Amino acid sequence: MTSGPAGNITFLVSQLINQGPILFVYLVAGYFSIIYMSRARLPSTLTLIGVMILLATIFGQSAVHAYLASNRTSVSFPELTQITIVAGSCLRAVGLGFLVAAIFVGRNETSGERYLRE
Repeated sequence: MTSGPAGNITFLVSQLINQGPILFVYLVAGYFSIIYMSRARLPSTLTLIGVMILLATIFGQSAVHAYLASNRTSVSFPELTQITIVAGSCLRAVGLGFLVAAIFVGRNETSGERYLRE
């Protein structure tokens, strides 16, 4: 791996390219949440918040990994990498929680009898 700022940028870009498909899905979800904001304000807002958290997690975690890879110390690298992985997982869980909340918020309460008849 190339050392210095060019090596950091190359490493960061390679990590982001690997995340390309999921980045595309997040960007499309963000686009649709903005488009439908006037039609369904609360679900769209929750979706946008979730997508922003997920995007920030991808970019933030990739940047931290690039920084850690360029400033390795034999003692702290494994521990710091593990901490960033756990923190990224927690942030992704929060982002997905917002997306799940967006699915169910604002729905009318219906009795179970309706579903039993169908």
